[in-house]
Order: sequence, then C-alpha cells, then structure tokens
Amino acid sequence: MKQKITNYTVIIEKEKRTGTNIDCYSAYVPAFGIATEADTLSQVKREIKELMQFHIETLIEEGSNIPIESRKSLVIKIPTLIPSKSRLAA
Repeated sequence: MKQKITNYTVIIEKEKRTGTNIDCYSAYVPAFGIATEADTLSQVKREIKELMQFHIETLIEEGSNIPIESRKSLVIKIPTLIPSKSRLAA
C-alpha cells in the first residue's frame, strides 16, 4: 500500500490545568480541530501524534476525506492594545 507523509501545524502552549494551579502543556491541531493536554512537553507531543493518527484512521473508516493544510498557512502573533486598568492573567 502506498503511503503519503504530510505535515500539520500543531500549536503547543504551556498553561495551568483548568481549575488548578498545576502546569501542563496543551496541543491543538487546527486542521483537525483536535486537542489534548499532558504534564510534560514530551508527553503532549507523543499524545497529540497518537491522537492525530487515531483521527486519520477514524476518517478513513468513515469514508471521509483527510484534511490537508494549505501551504499558505501562517501562524503569527498580532500586537493588541489592552487598556491600562485591565487585569491580566499571570
């Protein structure tokens, strides 16, 4: 069986686990709309890769098309003005 390899953008952020003060890493794949979290960076990388593979296999089983990212994707940060009296999360 012929196989193809493609790259997907994965956004990984260090944050606090919801409802706690415990650090964790979250990973999100915009092309698939899937996300996961883990305690360490290596764990979240491994888990998102497994989740991506599972998602692809599920799409195949359902007879759905597998989304391919546009090569024109761009991930940027945009400066945004926040009023001086605002409270910022740490």
